[in-house]
Amino acid sequence: MKETVLLLKKHQLKMDSDLLVHLENSKTVLVEVSQDALGRVKEKILPFQTKEASNIKDRLRKFEIKVGEFRLEF
Repeated sequence: MKETVLLLKKHQLKMDSDLLVHLENSKTVLVEVSQDALGRVKEKILPFQTKEASNIKDRLRKFEIKVGEFRLEF
C-alpha cells in the first residue's frame, strides 16, 4: 500500500490524509473478516484433512511394502 501511495505522489497525484487512514482501516477490517470466515471453514474441514492424511500415510506404507517385496524378488 505504501508503495502505491509513493508511486501516486511521484506522479504528483494528491491524496488526502483521510483517504489514507480510511484505506488502512479498510485493510484491517478486511483481514479480520477473512480470518473470521476462513476460521470457521478451517474448523469444519480439519477432520477431513486429518482423515485424508491418515489415508495417505496408509497408502504410503503399503507402497513401501510393495517396493520392498519387489526388491527381494528382483
